[in-house]
Amino acid sequence: MQKQIFRQYDIRGRIGTDIAIDDFYHVTHAILAYCQTRGCTAVLVGMDGRTHGPAIFDHIAQACKFAGVDLYFLGVCSTPITVFAQYHVPVQAAFMITASHNPAEYNGLKIYYDTCAIEGEKLQEIYELFARKVIMQGHKQGQLFDVAYLVDAYVESLATEFSHLQKFNTPVYIDCGNGTGGPIVRRLIDRMGWQNIQILYEAVDGTYPAHVADPTDIENVQELIACVQNNQNSFGIGLDGDCDRVAVICKSRSLISADQLLTLFAQSMKASIIVADIKSSSVLQAADAQVILAKTGCAYIKAAMLEHQALIGGELSGHFFFKDRHIGYDDGIYAMLRFFEILMMRQISCDDLIATLPESFVSKDMRIPCHDALKFQIVHAIASQLSHDQQFKLTLIDGVRFEYHDGWSLIRASNTQPALSVCCQATSAQNLKSSKNFLKTLLEPYIDTHILEQYIL
Repeated sequence: MQKQIFRQYDIRGRIGTDIAIDDFYHVTHAILAYCQTRGCTAVLVGMDGRTHGPAIFDHIAQACKFAGVDLYFLGVCSTPITVFAQYHVPVQAAFMITASHNPAEYNGLKIYYDTCAIEGEKLQEIYELFARKVIMQGHKQGQLFDVAYLVDAYVESLATEFSHLQKFNTPVYIDCGNGTGGPIVRRLIDRMGWQNIQILYEAVDGTYPAHVADPTDIENVQELIACVQNNQNSFGIGLDGDCDRVAVICKSRSLISADQLLTLFAQSMKASIIVADIKSSSVLQAADAQVILAKTGCAYIKAAMLEHQALIGGELSGHFFFKDRHIGYDDGIYAMLRFFEILMMRQISCDDLIATLPESFVSKDMRIPCHDALKFQIVHAIASQLSHDQQFKLTLIDGVRFEYHDGWSLIRASNTQPALSVCCQATSAQNLKSSKNFLKTLLEPYIDTHILEQYIL
């Protein structure tokens, strides 16, 4: 297991290349050793539908049994259900076996202690314990408990909170991408009695045969777009592989950016403060609220929300955090229901709602393949280069965001992939094209030109 797969927010890599299945036995012991210093007698485990999930779970279960730690198993479920379930069983820690939106060959772990995600330097502490092959031995064998019933409890909690949405009758297509969302959405449709909602790729299939389960990439929602285009007054919802992110499709603008959705959520709440990640555009100003920009990453968004007492926050990747009527963890289905609520309360179509926002010229978040060992060096070099040019105003909280007279651009190292994340905003389509060309110029000394032409579009 390579050190770089202990990323900022989770452990994630390619099975058989970056991680061996049996590595998870020693990883589990390392996590338990980390947690034991804080007190840990029981853990909760859920997993997405990836093909290696059951084998990974077996190694986790063996390690917990040997360490004398009880294990509560949810089975195949979403990451939000794993977070939800921590409040309903007597555990101190939780593992979610998932690689989120990454392709089928990836897998890994999201780790929680006392309902909070273990991230950053804490994951590096776990890596050091793993590297030492620490083994925890208990005075008794850990027991295994089946808590799959909590999936129904989660669905029931949503149906109860959003009971008024039983009257929601707008046609909607929900693309679950063969991720964990399909069975959950099906149960919710049945519970709510919805007649006009159809599911695409409902069956859980960890090979993701239709498309990668990342709805924020427009290439992955082409069928969803076609459904919306061919059916009057409808709109689309895309959920990612482990269901903690959401995207919205409408007929007029196709894929709606997450900062536009964040603006609409903030408007509906009459929020006074919004926390958004550094990639977000000026559309947020339409919410008539103070905008706080934070580093990209769930932990940074939630920390900034706590610091500024904000009730809403979000990332351009489709994570949304509600602190009114909700605990505040990211849940794609919960955010979907909040969006349904806005449409029903305002008695407006999805297209008409999006049309209330100002037009902006913003690129997508473009991910350029780059080796993990190089991506931070490249960002540092470009930041140093730009710092000597007085025409740019630099923000360095996450990569380098540089503002100029007609817009801004951002180059940062992805926290979840071996890639550089780049995006830009401008005052016109032509200026946006110029900004993209300038990004290519900055990156040409480090990245092959053909790759830049392929990814910066």
